[in-house]
Amino acid sequence: MPRLYLIVLRGLSILAKFLFTTLFFKYSEVDFGAYSLMATTLVLFVFVLGMDFYSYANRAILAQGSQVVKILFNQFSLYFILYVIFFPLIYYIYKLEHFNPAFFYLFYLVLISEHLNYELYRLFFVFKKPLAANINLFLRNGFWVLLAAIYLFWHNAINLSLIYQLWLGGNMVALIFSLILVFNQADSLNKDHLVWDKKWIAKGLYVSLPFLLGSLAYKTIEFSDRYLIDYFLDKKALGVYAFFANMANVLNIVLFTLVVSVLYPPLVESIMKKQIGKFKIIYRQFKKELFYLALAGGAGLAVLLPLILKYIGKEQYLDQYVVFLLLLAGNIILNFSFLFHFVIYAYRRDWKIFKATAYGAGINVVLNIFLIPLWGIAGAAVATLVSFLLVTLVKYKDAHKLLQSYSL
Repeated sequence: MPRLYLIVLRGLSILAKFLFTTLFFKYSEVDFGAYSLMATTLVLFVFVLGMDFYSYANRAILAQGSQVVKILFNQFSLYFILYVIFFPLIYYIYKLEHFNPAFFYLFYLVLISEHLNYELYRLFFVFKKPLAANINLFLRNGFWVLLAAIYLFWHNAINLSLIYQLWLGGNMVALIFSLILVFNQADSLNKDHLVWDKKWIAKGLYVSLPFLLGSLAYKTIEFSDRYLIDYFLDKKALGVYAFFANMANVLNIVLFTLVVSVLYPPLVESIMKKQIGKFKIIYRQFKKELFYLALAGGAGLAVLLPLILKYIGKEQYLDQYVVFLLLLAGNIILNFSFLFHFVIYAYRRDWKIFKATAYGAGINVVLNIFLIPLWGIAGAAVATLVSFLLVTLVKYKDAHKLLQSYSL
């Protein structure tokens, strides 16, 4: 039954994103390209603001005898300090990207609320509450998108100001829901919980550094193509590429919801607690479910996309259908990398995670610079596929070295 709820919630989110992306792209490739660049920049800032500190804090929560409330107090206190510290840098980059300065404060409010929700979303998985996590995700990533899609359907256009307002509204509803749930389940507070532990935070920032660098490297692979397409080509080409990427990303959402998010916490826990038998069962289940779901979902999307393009009157982009297939293959490979990623994570070999992703990021940027001018958006898709393949192979090699005694 829990998985049924997850399917329904994710299904609604996917439907909302599908409608929003399709209608936005139908009415203006250029405007959709501009929105995609803004959303990409916001997502990158979310990772910078969090400093990937959650990787340290969540592992501390999973440790036996941990003081959960004290950890959360220090973790979120740090975030509010980072919001202030990074404000000037974010403002500078926002202006550098030539985004509308009138919307900066809306952008920053969306950014902060998005980051807070993302941290709560991760915590729900640590507490083994995937349903609560996916309700949070739907409210901040599906509810407002559905409203935007309805607006597009009636008005055949949408402006960035309204998108910011709807996005912020969805985030605030998600934040209220999540905080109510956390406070209802939290242990009773006492003054010992509300202690600013500078040494613990300093250690956490150091330990989180490879995760932060790894996340930035991963986001380089995922998003550098957007900026380089905008630089070498134009917003229209960016809009077409972003449309294909968003459609291919539907498979990511399905695989993460139904497989990765459900199985990675017990996988990590089984390694940390040295439960070899339990680990073997989860590891094999992880591989099996990823394979069959990726095969079915990928085939379904490959058949569906040409029908969508014909339905919205964009048949001219069928000659670039290979771009979508390349991005779809890259996403499948990416999801298999998570299996090896969480093995390395559980063994606390954090710098190995960074190195694997850094190799992929370096190759990605070089390939994008050479291939986009040569092959257009197809070059960007090739760069993404090759980069994710390299990352997966390196993580596979590192993970299996760590698991040599497990006889998998």
